[in-house]
Amino acid sequence: MEMETGIGIKATCSMKIEFPDEKSAEAAEKAISHEGDVGNRSTTRITKKGKVLTLDIDAHDVVALRATANACLRALQVFESLK
Repeated sequence: MEMETGIGIKATCSMKIEFPDEKSAEAAEKAISHEGDVGNRSTTRITKKGKVLTLDIDAHDVVALRATANACLRALQVFESLK
């Protein structure tokens, strides 16, 4: 699903992150799910398939996309530092 702004700009991003094992991917999924959407200008879907997490972000604009992506990446960075 893509979101549109008043001027027709859509901002989408898909990230795939591979973990060493399924258990790590599951723990990261739980950690990231709390960061999900930043405000009401974006939505994030997180899916896990085996040891790979996929984050799909749809946003009204690039600023909202960047904020959401940064929140998810920060959560992943914290998760990684705790491992």
